[in-house]
Amino acid sequence: MKTFLFYDIETSGLNPAFDQILTFAAIRTDLELREIDRTSIVISLRNDIVPSPGAFITHRLTPEDLKDGLCEYQGVALIHRLLNTPDTISIGYNSLGFDDEFLRFAFYRNLLDPYTHQYANDCARMDLLPIATLYRIFKPDGIHWPVIDDKASMRLELISEKNNLVQSGRAHDAMTDVEATLALARRLSGQKRMWNYCLDFFDKKNDQARLDAVDEVFQSIFGRHRLCIMVSVSFGSDLTYMAPVLSLGHSTPYANQSLWLRLDKELVLPFKPDSGDGPFVLRKRYGEAKIVLPSLDRFWNRLTPSQHQVCEKNIAMLKANQDEFQKLVIHHRSFKYPFVPDLDLDASLYQDGFFSSVEKKEMGVFHRAINNGEMGVCETLVSPRVKGLAQRIVLRNFYEQAAPEVRAGHDRYMVKIRGPLGDDPVKGYRNDLKFTCDMAAQELASVRSAQGLDADQKAILDWLDAHIKSM
Repeated sequence: MKTFLFYDIETSGLNPAFDQILTFAAIRTDLELREIDRTSIVISLRNDIVPSPGAFITHRLTPEDLKDGLCEYQGVALIHRLLNTPDTISIGYNSLGFDDEFLRFAFYRNLLDPYTHQYANDCARMDLLPIATLYRIFKPDGIHWPVIDDKASMRLELISEKNNLVQSGRAHDAMTDVEATLALARRLSGQKRMWNYCLDFFDKKNDQARLDAVDEVFQSIFGRHRLCIMVSVSFGSDLTYMAPVLSLGHSTPYANQSLWLRLDKELVLPFKPDSGDGPFVLRKRYGEAKIVLPSLDRFWNRLTPSQHQVCEKNIAMLKANQDEFQKLVIHHRSFKYPFVPDLDLDASLYQDGFFSSVEKKEMGVFHRAINNGEMGVCETLVSPRVKGLAQRIVLRNFYEQAAPEVRAGHDRYMVKIRGPLGDDPVKGYRNDLKFTCDMAAQELASVRSAQGLDADQKAILDWLDAHIKSM
């Protein structure tokens, strides 16, 4: 039986490669949104995590909340099983913009397949945020939509508060947010035709078929180029979360990515790929946010007059400058994400690619051994990536049982995040850095200076201050 798994996570910070999940909550329902069961998982803070003060004063988790949590290896394994239960459609609020990437990296560093919950065993993913955004634009009746300082807001806690979606619990508590997400979905699904129309945006075949049916606005040597409307909260409420876009085809190195040129921003010719005023090209995978609509009048007329004007000007310019248009398309179709040298193992998911069949066999060996208490299994592993991740799993979750020589390597790693930023930082896939004690101390001082902190938040900051100093 197909089921929805509504879920939410709270984390130690905002970096999916280096921060960790602290709480996970989920409610499983049937397709009519009737509850079947619910799950809450608490994960203790890892010894190599420097917590973000900004994250903690938001979700307000305390040491008492986390002290009896599972170790990350056990907690993430439970989450992986939940999302990979056959016929599960996992769904959250902005889950494809935040939560899902955290899950992928958590699965990866714990030697669990990062992608099977997206496709295997008839599993799939959805996101309620873009669906709610479509409702706000085209079917707003039935929901009281929040406006803050004369600007529309799609924040879940504000929608929940304005519509009394939950009766108890604080915002940014994982289970409270899951209950609010489910309650909002029930409200939206009352308009059944609209609900089913929105669900199809997260079916890859249906999403692609809809876009393939859109008429072209002009042709080039690359084929047909379609004029559509992209919907995303990232465009902002001033533009009603919508922007006109032109299809450029698909990426060559990343065949699952379609490319879309935003047309309500002034294009500058001649095209200069490395210029800061270059064209704004967005990437989309079928069946995922962002949502793309055909340029039908009932959608097109929602754009602002300024968007219409700039869009028409840009299309005329592209038609009249085919050579420049070809340069633009070739550049973006061939673009590859830059290689990051000295990338830390935890952050290597995208750069090092899918686990091979040989690696998956070793992963199975590792899990069976660890579950039987055989911590020495790491030294029998051959794959450098699997062995490295396996050693980190043991050190983070079962440190006292690790061999002394393995602990020594971990202690050298810890120096990088506990001491001042040196010449050999822990580097992420965006060429960013793992959060260090020095960074946390600076953030802590900044957060402390903010106005409006309550007594509970101040107590959390006191605890974090002591914790970071102890590291």
